[in-house]
Amino acid sequence: MDEKDIVKIEFYDNGGGIKKEIADKIFDPYFSTKDEKNGTGLGLYMSKTIIEEHHKGKLYIKNKNGGVSFIIELPIA
Repeated sequence: MDEKDIVKIEFYDNGGGIKKEIADKIFDPYFSTKDEKNGTGLGLYMSKTIIEEHHKGKLYIKNKNGGVSFIIELPIA
């Protein structure tokens, strides 16, 4: 979507959404719902850091329709 001063990209996953109890933690470093040998918990943290600190954008989630949307907003230069 092209909005006023930003470009918004939305990815939707219909896999059941993210539980409210962990939704505020998923972008934390080393947070993972996988067991220790299958996940480091760095992927979403690094994605958010790159988008927000290096591109001055935003990365956030919204649960909807039995799934979750990952939304990226980037300023138009």
